[in-house]
Amino acid sequence: MSTEILTTQAELDAIFKRMERDYGALNKKQQAYAIREIGRVRGELAELLADFSDKDGIIKRQRIARILRELDKIEASLRKHGTIALDTIIEETSEWTTGKVSKALGISMTAANFDRINEHVVKYVIKRHGDDGLVLSDRIWGLSGEIRDEMATVIRSNIIKGEGINAMIPQIRKVYENETWKIRRLARTEGVTAHRAATSYNAQESDVVKWVQFHDGTCGHRDHKTHKCYGLAHVDKYGQGMGVYKPTDTEIWGVHPNCTSWISYILDEQYL
Repeated sequence: MSTEILTTQAELDAIFKRMERDYGALNKKQQAYAIREIGRVRGELAELLADFSDKDGIIKRQRIARILRELDKIEASLRKHGTIALDTIIEETSEWTTGKVSKALGISMTAANFDRINEHVVKYVIKRHGDDGLVLSDRIWGLSGEIRDEMATVIRSNIIKGEGINAMIPQIRKVYENETWKIRRLARTEGVTAHRAATSYNAQESDVVKWVQFHDGTCGHRDHKTHKCYGLAHVDKYGQGMGVYKPTDTEIWGVHPNCTSWISYILDEQYL
């Protein structure tokens, strides 16, 4: 990358603050996309129920075991669509962030640099272990299994009661709607982690950024001071000031689900 900087620290701070606002808007669209993508299974499930029902829309009790086994395919479809959605969000976020950072610093970037940074980001987000000890694929499996189990409960109960599929489908739709908050949380958490990782990897590739600033985002909770991100933003780890870290410090990349804290750059004084 070029080392010529065409902005001041104050201007850069303002740019990163706007970048966070803009990424927040992008991530809301990403969350909606994930919900739509995973929601494809509702149509698949409606077709499955229709295949097992008689002309009156009733599914016989004798078919409960078979139809519940068929839900394994629905769960696999949930995982498939969930993986596609999250992979897309991570890649889009990394590319978006790298483009914004390059423009903010006023530097030129080769295609090789661009691809290398994005490759690092995707690999990190997909393979990182959260506080729960799980990687992204584990979280998608867990979410898919929870939705599948809730659907199975609704289907089993309605078949036993003798309800038709016209009565079941709205209840299944409600199950999915009740679970969308988990999809939103996953899309936001993984997207924000990709955004921070991309911000930090870009800093590592730059000659003009030695330190990054971790900003407390409050996360919208009254007890926010108990959150890990609050502590990270209010500690002087290197004697450089509160919330100042090296771009390689991964503890500030993925802090906790739904975290709204963010990262900006501190330019090396020789380039100011």
